[in-house]
Amino acid sequence: MLTNKVYYEMHGIGRARYTVSFHDGVQTHKDGSPFFGIKIFKNKQALSEFISALHREGYHNHVD
Repeated sequence: MLTNKVYYEMHGIGRARYTVSFHDGVQTHKDGSPFFGIKIFKNKQALSEFISALHREGYHNHVD
């Protein structure tokens, strides 16, 4: 179970160019598994700005 703020990126999923899934360390599904929100971007600049905002809020890359 994840208790930290984490995110991960995936690119080229269907028609979406860039996606970021993020977990705030609190929200869970009914079975207790972590709930990940998703944000979809059309360009790298918006993606970069969102990831910078996540870093400022204390999120870290799930892969790290």
